[in-house]
Amino acid sequence: MNTKYKIISTFIILGLTPIAHADIYKWKDAQGVTHYGDTMPPQAAGRATIEMNKKGSIIKETAAALTPEQRVQQQADQAKLDKETQVITEQKRRDSALLNTYTSPSEIDLARDRSLEQYKLVIDGTNARLEPLRAKLAKLPPKSAEYAETMKRISDLEALLAQKNTEMAAAKAKFAADRARYIELTGKQ
Repeated sequence: MNTKYKIISTFIILGLTPIAHADIYKWKDAQGVTHYGDTMPPQAAGRATIEMNKKGSIIKETAAALTPEQRVQQQADQAKLDKETQVITEQKRRDSALLNTYTSPSEIDLARDRSLEQYKLVIDGTNARLEPLRAKLAKLPPKSAEYAETMKRISDLEALLAQKNTEMAAAKAKFAADRARYIELTGKQ
């Protein structure tokens, strides 16, 4: 009988255990007053809440629902973070390509010189074609068809010359930046 009583008592105690372990909820109302309770009132919906056990340990935290302004700000922050991540990824890719392409700053200098030589050849060739056209233009009557045609050719060549000078300056700047970044990454001079 005594054993039976112990078994029944154990089942009764185990059956009551979930009631003794009911959760406690904590929330703030519209006035900022903190409340505690066994159940969440409907007015607390959308507010930050904390669910705790009887010992006060936090089981679950729920953030407040975001306002439209907060949602817009969160989206802007996420977009900014995504952009920064993309920039960092792209920089890592460029750094890897730079380190895989060159073994020393002098190799970068050689590549720069080869590239600039191509621009110089085009510029010199364009200048060589411009000189006779300018001399021819000086001898032509200003209202003739040949004068207009020669002016157009000169204008086209001058535009090409300006374009190649701009490209050459950009190439110089790119190689200078690559060289500086290579030195920064490797420490090699």
